[in-house]
Amino acid sequence: MQVCPQCQSDRLVNNGSAAGKPKKLCRQCGYQFTRTTPRGKPLAMKVHAVLWYLSGISMHRITFLLRVSAQSVLNWLRTLAQEHYEKPEPTSRAIILELDEMWHYLKQKRRKLWIWKALDRDTGQLLDWECGRRDQATLKKLVDRLLPWDVKVYGTDKWATYASVIPQDTLVQSKALTHEIERNHCRQRHGFGRFKQKSIIVSQSKEMVDLVVLQKWPEI
Repeated sequence: MQVCPQCQSDRLVNNGSAAGKPKKLCRQCGYQFTRTTPRGKPLAMKVHAVLWYLSGISMHRITFLLRVSAQSVLNWLRTLAQEHYEKPEPTSRAIILELDEMWHYLKQKRRKLWIWKALDRDTGQLLDWECGRRDQATLKKLVDRLLPWDVKVYGTDKWATYASVIPQDTLVQSKALTHEIERNHCRQRHGFGRFKQKSIIVSQSKEMVDLVVLQKWPEI
């Protein structure tokens, strides 16, 4: 028995045709339609696409395996990331923060996008990040958002831009205080095809880069 896809009512009547297909009109809600089968790909296919992406397979490889368009896979990944996009809330606990940046390509290989990250040294949790250029303006956006956190020490490498933005009394520029965040870079490049260094992958959207940073890769 056919039912209305809008309200699931079976009070349907014929209402002409469109493109050679009979149209139905729902007496209960007034919805008019020509088909009752759901549109789009099955949920299982979307779940497999997301799991493969989180396992390190590139988006374009997934499109080849599933025989779907790249835009479809991109929409599925974006929907999942937007639903789970939530940065940690500040706590009253004093923390030692590690700051560092990693590069990625945006639009073309000659244009680098820098991802600035802030990581809690004690817990290994990524607290915040900012995508942009490798300059003071981008770093300042990140540091300003970190003000609600009770940061006692900022651990960075010896790049001069950090000293021009972060107060000197809380800044320690030493590679000894960036081990954890460097490890985070390595895991991200290993866990996502998008961020692999020896790759032809170039992101077309800064939004997708920002959303993917939040996602967790499976432990191996």
